[in-house]
Amino acid sequence: MAKRIAWEIALTKPAKRAYDKAPRETRERLDGCFENLEKNPIYGNNIMPLTGQLKGLIRYKVGEWRVIFRLHKEARLVEIVAILPRSDAYR
Repeated sequence: MAKRIAWEIALTKPAKRAYDKAPRETRERLDGCFENLEKNPIYGNNIMPLTGQLKGLIRYKVGEWRVIFRLHKEARLVEIVAILPRSDAYR
């Protein structure tokens, strides 16, 4: 069976800043999220395409946090646009 090529994860500056400021426990959970996204960023229980003004973006739930990302399928790249608490994610 052919081995699947993993997706590359890239964080924007605001996402990297939010990751760096997050508590250690949250960073560990986000690391798990990134590992899952490397394997399959398209399907999963915590993955949902966004609608309205955020159409074209996808969200991944990590507890009370939301990871908002965009896929670049040709390059197999997951661009993490934002990492936000749920209360701020959809404003």
